[in-house]
Amino acid sequence: MALELEAARLRRLQRSGSSGSSEWYIALDPDAHAAQPMKRVLFKSESVEWPTPKAVYERLDAEFRFDFDPCPIDGTSDGLATLLTPWNGKRVFCNPPYGPGLRDWLERAQEAELAVYLIPARTDTRWFHDIVLPKAAEIRFIKGRLKFGDATNSAPFPSMIVVFTAEETT
Repeated sequence: MALELEAARLRRLQRSGSSGSSEWYIALDPDAHAAQPMKRVLFKSESVEWPTPKAVYERLDAEFRFDFDPCPIDGTSDGLATLLTPWNGKRVFCNPPYGPGLRDWLERAQEAELAVYLIPARTDTRWFHDIVLPKAAEIRFIKGRLKFGDATNSAPFPSMIVVFTAEETT
């Protein structure tokens, strides 16, 4: 199966009315939701770390030219140490642990020149509505399910690429 990254650019459309509020719309590929057989256990894993598929990283690095990865698998004995490292002026690729601390990693995007995240496409979460939707320059929903690391099976969740730029996060 060929890897397909489909860009869904965010477009802000102003509502006509006195409230002056805005709504976000995301263009989705209707074919991306093809029926998949049910898995016995959904959204559960023994680990919160999912090694980035090599092809995904190489394609994104060619586009964005990263100079910092705060979450390399087996890169440090203390996985949270890099959460405390300054990101100022860096071009960051981040595939953070997918546990309850994911929001903390997303909040770091505002420090970087560029921050690109590979994260679960969990559009029903607070962090998606509080951080990703209003502040991301771009959201790319990945068609199908990724195979992380040396896995033989696909992940039990969809994934997305979220791009933050210094202009959008301030």
